[in-house]
Amino acid sequence: MPADSKLDQAQRRRMRYAESKLRLARIRLARSERSILYWTRVLADIRQQRIRAVQAPLWPQEEIRAED
Repeated sequence: MPADSKLDQAQRRRMRYAESKLRLARIRLARSERSILYWTRVLADIRQQRIRAVQAPLWPQEEIRAED
């Protein structure tokens, strides 16, 4: 029986270690996903700003002046 109790203790210790490692991995994954989402939004904002900076006007200026 003493060998069984030591084995159970070792298994419980390994189980706690594995659970803590899994918890840390899940936390790291959540942080990575938030980081990916954040940087995806930043990149989309920068691309949108670049498009707006070089976009041609929708109507030529002559047509706008002629309507006034």
